[in-house]
Amino acid sequence: MLKTDNPDRLFAVVLVSTVVIKLIAAQLLPLTGDEAYFIVWGKHLDYGYYDHTPMVGWVLAALLAVGDAVVWLRLPSILISTFIGWSIWRLLRDSNREIAAFAAALYLLAPVNLLGVIITTDTPLILFGFLSGLCFFRAQDGDRPLWYALSGLFLGLAFFSKFFAGLLGIAYVLYVVLFVRRGPKPYLGLALVVLGTLPFIGLNLIWNYNNCWNNYLFNLLNRTQGAALSLKTPGKYAFWLLYLATPPLLYYLLREWRRFVPAMRLGGTGVFLALFLIPIALFALLSGWKSIGLHWLFSFYPFLFIGAAALLDAPRLRRTLKFMVWFSLVHGVVFVSLAIVVEYSPQLLRALPDPFKVAESPYKDVIYATRNEEILAALDKYRDDFKLATDSYRESADLYYTSREHVMVFGGGSYHARQDDLLTDFRELDGGNILILAYFPGIERFGEYFDSAELKTLEMEGVQFYYVLGRGFRYEKYQRDVLDGIIRNYYSIPDFLPVSTCYMHERYGVPAQRDGR
Repeated sequence: MLKTDNPDRLFAVVLVSTVVIKLIAAQLLPLTGDEAYFIVWGKHLDYGYYDHTPMVGWVLAALLAVGDAVVWLRLPSILISTFIGWSIWRLLRDSNREIAAFAAALYLLAPVNLLGVIITTDTPLILFGFLSGLCFFRAQDGDRPLWYALSGLFLGLAFFSKFFAGLLGIAYVLYVVLFVRRGPKPYLGLALVVLGTLPFIGLNLIWNYNNCWNNYLFNLLNRTQGAALSLKTPGKYAFWLLYLATPPLLYYLLREWRRFVPAMRLGGTGVFLALFLIPIALFALLSGWKSIGLHWLFSFYPFLFIGAAALLDAPRLRRTLKFMVWFSLVHGVVFVSLAIVVEYSPQLLRALPDPFKVAESPYKDVIYATRNEEILAALDKYRDDFKLATDSYRESADLYYTSREHVMVFGGGSYHARQDDLLTDFRELDGGNILILAYFPGIERFGEYFDSAELKTLEMEGVQFYYVLGRGFRYEKYQRDVLDGIIRNYYSIPDFLPVSTCYMHERYGVPAQRDGR
């Protein structure tokens, strides 16, 4: 399908074609709940957010200053994967143009890059992690301090995108300790890398010190509760690795396993092999207790293809590329088919089960995600008298994007995506009217927090949604029954952490609770 006799032409065709495909995919794919949630970040610029460090919020704030079209907001994802593919080609072409073209094309055509056009916290993480790794690679040639310092700067920016950047820092340390034999200079270089990250780590600590230690509580305590040794999670992790590497590439690499250590010790592009294998090994250890998400691996994914180029010859990379073309074509056919169904015949999704247990069926998810404007229009008659709320961050974020107005989260919610705790002060709503929209019945339970409440249904293309019209909000009862529980569950700060302020404790008159965990 792709002619491989002229490697430069092959790469140019793949580069341009994948940009066009990604632009089309970005237009076809409805806005996801996570994207809408991060758009909320962009509308409330800060140097920290509840779940993660703030980089994607900064990126989206800059984009939102120009416009909020979905394709425009997804442009960083489209351009970053394209830039990395070009960088792989540029890095390798002087050594072997054929291998360079095949390795770069493999990366660009991988389904997660070709169709993964949504913007999330992983988007800037992938860019800055790659740039940091590239600078670390450059630093190995002569242990030049400038490249180590730049590697640290980009690692700090990656850390300000997501905490997973810390694994790349660990990979640098382990690579130097295990594979480098050049005296003290590499260790001095590691010191420069650490020095480059310190301003970002310091800013994050200051934000957490002033904001209930949210990042720490969420990432290390709240989201890890209940983790236990499991045989299923390593199997799931192995499947993700097989999916990302693809069977032929993984097969060819495993046949060369004896060359892994010599390639990493030799340096050159073998450095990238280490920057992929070390984090992957650390995730493998963690997978016995924690389910490893596919997106956890994305920031290390580019290093796989550069590392493969250090081990495999052109014929094997060519065969792998042919598989990747067909592999991605299957993904593309499924993607376009689903996009057509969602746009023109979503009723065909009625009979499908919901694998994620989010709604009664994918059909209900699709209707909510694609019919926000109609839902808001149906509720418009209440908007002058009622504040709009939902019972989940995803629903609120979707409506926030569509309405361009804040939509609060009412009720306990969940342990993740609690940014609305910073944005909504329920004291200000005492005695007011609130309309609460939800996927499921059962929200009539919220009636006890109002002087009067009325449950209604909203039908949208055969799907039932539910909403409560609550008049006369009883703030004190809501604080006792709901807010105090939220504070106990998600804002109990360990004794060893110093605290400046915690908005939840101070706002709702609760002492700065300490937790002896």
